[in-house]
Amino acid sequence: MKTAVIYARYSSEKQTEQSIEGQLRVCNEFAAQNDIVIVDKYIDRATTGTNDNRAAFQKMLADADKNPIWDIVLVYALDRFGRNSVEIALNKQRLSKNKIILISATQRTSVNIDGSKNLDGILLENVLIGLSEYYSVELAQKVRRGQQESRRKGNFLGGRPPYGYRVENKKILIHEERAAVVRLIFDLYVSGKCVREILDELNKRGIFYNGKPIYQSTLFKILKLEKYTGVYRYDGEVYLNMYPQIVDPVIFNQVQRMMAKNKLGSNSRNTEFLLKSKLYCGRCGMKINGDSGTAKNGEMKFYYTCSNKKRFRGCRKNSVRKERLEKLVIDTTLRLLNTPENISLLAEEIVKLNEQITKEQSILNLLIAEREKLQKSLDNIMKAIEEGIITSTTKARMNELENSLAEVNMRIAAEECKLERKLTKEDIEAHIMDALAFEPRTLIEHLVERIVLHEDKIHIFYKYTNNNNPDEPQTEVHRDFFLCNQEIKITGSGFSTVFELKI
Repeated sequence: MKTAVIYARYSSEKQTEQSIEGQLRVCNEFAAQNDIVIVDKYIDRATTGTNDNRAAFQKMLADADKNPIWDIVLVYALDRFGRNSVEIALNKQRLSKNKIILISATQRTSVNIDGSKNLDGILLENVLIGLSEYYSVELAQKVRRGQQESRRKGNFLGGRPPYGYRVENKKILIHEERAAVVRLIFDLYVSGKCVREILDELNKRGIFYNGKPIYQSTLFKILKLEKYTGVYRYDGEVYLNMYPQIVDPVIFNQVQRMMAKNKLGSNSRNTEFLLKSKLYCGRCGMKINGDSGTAKNGEMKFYYTCSNKKRFRGCRKNSVRKERLEKLVIDTTLRLLNTPENISLLAEEIVKLNEQITKEQSILNLLIAEREKLQKSLDNIMKAIEEGIITSTTKARMNELENSLAEVNMRIAAEECKLERKLTKEDIEAHIMDALAFEPRTLIEHLVERIVLHEDKIHIFYKYTNNNNPDEPQTEVHRDFFLCNQEIKITGSGFSTVFELKI
């Protein structure tokens, strides 16, 4: 006597328990007719068969790996087991390794109940699986086409409409009261109000979002929603007839630029944070971002604050004044570089880089190539004239080429004069420190790798290294830079400095 488990499934919420009851009834009748004892059943409700990520199905496979007392998986039809031919084959193989076979109560399969091969069933089973997969894919395509057509007609496809809209007869309309709130949020942001100030203003006015106070994440969601401009993008297509316009596209785009500029605290009220994306908290390891606040006298103050403290209140790291911290990092970096040895080393590298750029990307090379092209065209015109092909067109073309060639020759001569006045190492050494001090953003961007800010000290990691192969381990570097008398850590990936924080 054979033992079996029944696996049953229906796909959609629109189907009901009656579908499961029908499958179980047919499977039980088949088992009784073929002297099979049903020992258990696994049921997935409202679950697609296009993949095997189904709770009961996966439990059945896992139980099959544990030396079960059953040796048959019985299904109403093969498409209940799955609709993906590759996954069906893999899962059947998994069952087969445990000496378990798949049997359908209504269709012939490749294996008989006694385990013997069913020759015509092999062909029929593969046809049925192929048809099932085809049906699933075709149905998905039809659904997508139907949804696409509905969007083109401007119909709402279901769910909850965005804040500021309402749905009536499958059409999206403006909810005037909420739309006014949306416009207010955009106007406040454009006026320079920060997120916290906007939230405070909304709370003062008693404005809620779906019955709850508006949170920061909700506010950003509103500010980023392009549908408010009347534009809806989906699956590579743009629909302009679904969402009525609430926000002027000019204002929306301005807000997007402002948010991009303010990301990670890069700017706040037109104030640039030079250390953005390079600062990390020495207490919790999270990023430290730019922050701002208003003093009692109304003056705006700028800080660097741990993101863990600002967003989740999970860190007790004190905020640090922006101006003091930036000045400390810039002054320290300049002081580390400002030795004869370091300046000489930097000047040598700049000269090498300049020579390489001059050699590989010089305007002179482009002009020479252009001259060769013009000369070749002029030679072709001359050959035509020598062969007796003289027309007003050839003469005009020849004059045009000669004028262009003369102009290119003049530009080549000018570029050659420029190259004679090459940038020397001495010139670079004379101006390098002034240039770096004048452009602190460039200094930090290109030399500072990251900065770890502790309560009592700061650890600056610099980018410079002489290791050309990052995959090779490297021992300590002894002459990358000659540093001043501070606590210096030099490693194979560069160098860093640690000093007491007094700001």
